[in-house]
Order: sequence, then C-alpha cells, then structure tokens
Amino acid sequence: MSAVVIASLALAGSACVAEGRGEPRANASAAPQATPRTRAETVVYYFHGTSRCHTCRTIEAYAAEAVRAAFGAELASGRLVWQPLNVDEAANQHFIKDYQLYTRSLVVVDGSNPKRFKNLERVWQLVRDKPAFAKYVQDEVRAFRKS
Repeated sequence: MSAVVIASLALAGSACVAEGRGEPRANASAAPQATPRTRAETVVYYFHGTSRCHTCRTIEAYAAEAVRAAFGAELASGRLVWQPLNVDEAANQHFIKDYQLYTRSLVVVDGSNPKRFKNLERVWQLVRDKPAFAKYVQDEVRAFRKS
C-alpha cells in the first residue's frame, strides 16, 4: 500500500478532527468488518474513517438517501447494495488500494467485476446543494449500471 495514499487518508481524517468537527465512533475498537460478499449487480460504497467530520457524515447521509430514493426496488431485491465501510479497520484497508482512494469516497462498483468502478468525486463539491447532490449520485449510479 502506498505511503502517499495512507498519508492522504490519514490527513483527510485528521483534518476533520483538527477542525474540531471529528467525532470518534464509539465502536472504533470493535472487531474489523468483514469484506462483504455479494451477488449484487452493483455495490455503492461510502468509504470513511473512524474520525468523521460533519461534512463526511452529511455525504454519507445524503448518498444513502439518494440511493434509497431512486433504487428502492433494486435494494430490496439485492441487485444493488448500499455499503458504508470504515477503511481504518484492518480488514477494509485493501479498499484504499483497490479503488485508489485518497479521501473519504463514494464509489460505485460492478458486483460481478470489482475491478470496474467509478469514484463519484463531485460529492465533495455538491454537499452544500442537497438536490444537486442527489441528482448527481442517482444519475451516476444509473449511468454506471447501464454501461
């Protein structure tokens, strides 16, 4: 794993704490989450760290809401999975390399070919505009699923 990637993720998490907005999760010492095994056509991951600022939490909440609103039937059937994951946990650190993460990220992944993915990087730019954020996430997930 690249030291630059690890440092970037650590910096992103520490920036939240340095701004006085980070809140360590109560279960930060809990056992690492296992990597999800799924037969889903599409997985929408929100990759976060243990310390999370208000903006990080907002991105997760808005993304979850957007995915549930547009893809409720797919979620119910298991064809699409919404999965927040803490990349600070040892079992999940491989995702940093797998999906070239450099900060907290929303990533759409092909369930049958995990090497095919798209990082929805504009979530950081759109977080202050909830309707635009939701439209962006929904449009990107739809386009990814069709491609």
